[in-house]
Amino acid sequence: MKSLINTAVLVLFLCLLKNASSQELLSPEAAITIGLANNFDIRLVRQDAAIASNNFSPGNAGFLPELNLTATQNYSLTDSKQEFLSGQVNDRKGAAADALNAGLQLNWTIFDGMRMFVNYNRLRELEQKSELMVLLTVESSVQQILSTYYSLISLNQKIVVVEKSIAIDNERLKLQTDMLDIGSGSRLEMLQARVDLNADSAILLNLQNQLSQAQTTLNQLLARPADTRFLVQDTFALRNDLLPDQLTQKMLAQNTSLVLSRRDEHLAALVLREIKGRQAPSLGLNVGYNFVNQHSESGFLAANRSLGLTYGIQASMNLFDGFNNLRERRNAAIMIESGRIRTESLENELMGELQKNYDSYQNKLRLLAMETQNVRSSAENLSISGERFRLGDLSGIEFREAQLNHMAAQGRLLQVLYEAKLLEINLLQLSGELVLN
Repeated sequence: MKSLINTAVLVLFLCLLKNASSQELLSPEAAITIGLANNFDIRLVRQDAAIASNNFSPGNAGFLPELNLTATQNYSLTDSKQEFLSGQVNDRKGAAADALNAGLQLNWTIFDGMRMFVNYNRLRELEQKSELMVLLTVESSVQQILSTYYSLISLNQKIVVVEKSIAIDNERLKLQTDMLDIGSGSRLEMLQARVDLNADSAILLNLQNQLSQAQTTLNQLLARPADTRFLVQDTFALRNDLLPDQLTQKMLAQNTSLVLSRRDEHLAALVLREIKGRQAPSLGLNVGYNFVNQHSESGFLAANRSLGLTYGIQASMNLFDGFNNLRERRNAAIMIESGRIRTESLENELMGELQKNYDSYQNKLRLLAMETQNVRSSAENLSISGERFRLGDLSGIEFREAQLNHMAAQGRLLQVLYEAKLLEINLLQLSGELVLN
């Protein structure tokens, strides 16, 4: 039966060689690089981050003065009749007049109860929050990309297993057909061999369809044409440095969702400070330079021209606003407490998720060792069954059972390996290490 296995390996090698010559090999690192550059969600959230960065400025916080230039030019035509006590009468029809007014005005709030400093800190917090939102989206995208990428590897490995089984099915069908032709075989055995071949072929078709679907999904995540064809690596390894205490410490310090929640707490505290600042007096300066030039064909003045500097200071303070400031301060304090509760809740939830994922990961590692042993045992059993089948000491149905056992053991091993990899990715994301690694 060794010839059957050798034939299967040769067929698989030729298929892989043909595909490799026509398709590009895509590594996990390359997939992530393409995804970070092209993914639509990442590009959109980066736009939001750019807006937050633009908003973080002294002028937007209220530190800088406001300078306005105004100019108006007016014209008029009027009929006027003026009678003086002296008896003089001025009667004008269509008297023309024009007036030019121009001014430069500077207003500068120099104290507003420290609210401008609070606003500046708030804008900084919003900018940093937007960067965290980018990181959160990047982490989500990387997780999806890696999960899909490793599913492709797992599907390819399962296809290899089924293709080997199909090669054995073909050899078995040929053997049963030859035996039937020379009169020493059974038509029932030959038909059963054909049924088993068709069953494995159906499994292969289903796996190939899943592979095609997964390739399309990965192309979508990478924001490139859905029909782009590529190869992935043959295997992947699991990490051996994931320790529970280290994962917990890293998660509490750098989990992106947790850091975001703490950032929201800071923002809520700044809102309270800003509301308190409204009760303080505000002080502002104003400086202006004005120019006036008027001409008139009627009236007391034929021309009037003036220019000069104006300046002043203004102060204001709210004495009573219907207790609205007090209400807003109380609400802001409640929001701070709500933010703290949300952070505690999220921390508790993440601790539970980390523990569940780590326990599942350890369980997968134990299953991996068991299934590895099962694959070795089933492979040896298949080899022995093949020799007995060739000698006629074993029926086709009994050989098929050994074949199915080996194929099932390999399938379970590959599935456990893939599920362990997914749990590894989840642990890295929870600990804030996914993008760093």
